[in-house]
Amino acid sequence: MTNYTAYTLVDITNTNESRHDRNKLRFFQQQNLNTLIQIIGLRSQPLEPIVQVDMAQDIVNLGFGKQYNGLHTVWKLQFSIEHGQVLEDMSILLQDCNGIPVYTGLEETAELSSKCFETVGPINVCFKKHTDIR
Repeated sequence: MTNYTAYTLVDITNTNESRHDRNKLRFFQQQNLNTLIQIIGLRSQPLEPIVQVDMAQDIVNLGFGKQYNGLHTVWKLQFSIEHGQVLEDMSILLQDCNGIPVYTGLEETAELSSKCFETVGPINVCFKKHTDIR
């Protein structure tokens, strides 16, 4: 198994809400998470996805570039895949994510004017491969 973490400024809170008429905020948060998992699933089968929310994080060393700085809420999606070689070239996964629409105006602290996952320019999602166990 190869372990990865997606870091994003997009609200991907795992709410398990499947109906927008019950709670729109929770539904849109879940849809963003579903979208990210589906993007990853284009190349591999993400196993055991776990979302963690870190509030007021200094994002300078997380890979978001210079567009965003200071303290922001960061969502971390940890997942594993069985065939690590399919994501050996992480640029493919970044290309898959770039420009995919998301819901914004949820509980993000960063201004996401593009309303998309962005991996070039104003980066709001990035991935790290881990060699050790989560």
